[in-house]
Amino acid sequence: MKLLPLSLILLVGIAAASNYRDVTRAVTDDALLANAGVEPSTAKKRAQCKAAVVETDDPAEFFDCIYVQTDKDLNLFSLEDGYLLSELQLKLATIDGVALQQMGRYIQVQLFDGNRVAVLYIHDKGWIDNKQTQGVYQWLREQGVRELAPTRWIGN
Repeated sequence: MKLLPLSLILLVGIAAASNYRDVTRAVTDDALLANAGVEPSTAKKRAQCKAAVVETDDPAEFFDCIYVQTDKDLNLFSLEDGYLLSELQLKLATIDGVALQQMGRYIQVQLFDGNRVAVLYIHDKGWIDNKQTQGVYQWLREQGVRELAPTRWIGN
């Protein structure tokens, strides 16, 4: 009986690794981005990320994502069945604020939009890239998004 749970854990791990590789490839796929409604030539930055969109006190459910920024908005897409699905699209002019939260060696960008808080990390080679994550925060501040005090660390 103990093999069944171990088998299940292995299958979940393999599926997660497969999704991560698929997301890695999707970051540079212009056709996927165009099908998701973003003209590839307008994308100023594309990166692999992990994010969660939290409303009120709901628990954070993180997903592998593709971060796309243009001159006017910020987009987070998940990859489902070979298509990019919009998880979050924020116009820069309507974002309530941004914060940078640090826990130990790692940082997260927190985006505030009404009752929602979106949290994201930029990934590089399978791990959080603090420099690129902080770059997202700095870019948002340079675009006029106001700085807010961070909430508690969201996630593990």
